[in-house]
Parts: sequence; structure tokens; C-alpha cells
Amino acid sequence: MSQLLFPFTPATRKPAHAEPAKAPLPQTRALVQRQPESALVSAQASTPPAVRIPRADLFLSPAQQLAEQLEECINEAVEVEFTDNAWTMVSYKRIAGRLHYRLHHMFAAAPADVVRAIAGFCGRARKLHGKTIDAFIRTHRQLIRTAPAPDANALQTRGDVHDLAEIYTHLNGLHFEGKIDARIGWGRRAPDRRRRSIKMGVYMHDQRLIRIHPALDDVRVPRMFVELVTFHEMLHQAIPPKSAEDGRRCVHGREFREAERKFPAYEQARAWEKSHLHILLRRSS
Repeated sequence: MSQLLFPFTPATRKPAHAEPAKAPLPQTRALVQRQPESALVSAQASTPPAVRIPRADLFLSPAQQLAEQLEECINEAVEVEFTDNAWTMVSYKRIAGRLHYRLHHMFAAAPADVVRAIAGFCGRARKLHGKTIDAFIRTHRQLIRTAPAPDANALQTRGDVHDLAEIYTHLNGLHFEGKIDARIGWGRRAPDRRRRSIKMGVYMHDQRLIRIHPALDDVRVPRMFVELVTFHEMLHQAIPPKSAEDGRRCVHGREFREAERKFPAYEQARAWEKSHLHILLRRSS
């Protein structure tokens, strides 16, 4: 800051008791001091930044972002749902003109080539695109979470009519040489509602667990039919799913169906099911 000095001008009349005049201050040259850079930076930081409008795609969820990428590939309306399924990594179906994908959450960060493979998986070159998807799954297999095994004590094997533990042991020794290593129990009843189909049993590969629908625990359901359903689920461990030539996961292939038909009362049990399905559907609701 420069300093401006005025010359001293004595008054025309001197006061009676005037103090002795002081020597004038020496005239100095002021130095202009520069503020340190740190002060400038802090001053700039205090200035509010300009408002920026974020890109619209930043508001989209990972599922929506992937759906938009797939739509660009196949030119079709797409919906994506991420799952934590430990067995089925990719599946799709068309509903009301929209393509619905169910994908394992590992695909949320899929690169462009894998996204194109997912898009092409619903077309004709399934086998080719399936190889790309399989390679990606193998690389990210550590993301597949194995479902925790339920408490063994929670499994109910003895029903009001049928004992699943006894049936399982009997079938394992008679048809599988005791090589099937699984647990079995009755499943839980679904919420009350009218049904047009029923899943008699299920085999959970990651848990080695067989669940039989509780509707089969009825005095009107013959043991042979419960045995066939149990035999069917045990076969899933003996003959696990395979990948078909078109890339699809084949659960009930030719080998599986041929082995299932070797069950001694197969035809009789299927005939009973066909004529008494209404009983099971009524029991399941």
C-alpha cells in the first residue's frame, strides 16, 4: 500500500502554550506486499462453484442402465432384474411385448462384449453367445453365494401318512446303491390361493436338499406316487443338469428321462397323477 504524506504548514498564530514542534517523520516508500498463494487458494475455495447438472444416466439404477444397453443391442423393450440365485445365472422370457431378463448380480458390471452376448442369447446364435457368458461366469464365480444350509433339525421327514426318511433310504439302496448323499424333508405350504399347477418336489443342488410338497402327505395319495416324486428328485443328483448345444441349461435331458422311466411303477404313478391332480391342487391351496 502506497503512503501519501502532506507537508507541514505552521499556523499563522502560535498558541500561548504551544508544545514544541516535533520533527517531521521521514518520508518512506511503501512496499506492495503480495498475498501468499495459500491465501488466494482459500479465498477461491470460499467462492461457491458453478452449478452443474449431472448426467441423466447417473440417476438410473444398475438394472436400468443394463436394460438400456440391451435395448440398444436388440431394439426391443427390456427389463432387467438382478438376483442372488446360486444356480441359474441367466434366464429370460417375453411378457406383454417386453423382454424380461433375470440375471445374477455379477452382470451389473458386465463389459460391452458380455452385454452383447446377453442380448444375443435370446436369438439364434445361443451357443456362441453362451460361451462368452460362461467364460464371464467362470471368471466371477467367487461372487456366487452359496445359500446357507437350513438347520437339519428343522427338516420334518415324518408326515401324517408318509415317512420321507424311510422312503428315501429304501430308494437309495434299491436304485442308487446308496450313493445319493442328500437330506430330505417336507416343504412349507404356500399362502392360501387357488392354484392351477403344483411343484411336487424340488432338489437344491447347492444344499443337497430335497423338499417334497406337503400336499402329498395325504391318505388319498398312494406311496408309489410319493416314491416316484422322491426318485425324480434323487435323480437330479445322480444326473446333474448339462449345457445343451444351443447354450441352454438342460435339466431333464434324454438320459434323465430314460432313467426316470425305469422306475418300476412309473406308468401307474403317472396315470394316478393325471386322474387325481385335482386332489393335490385342492390340498396345496
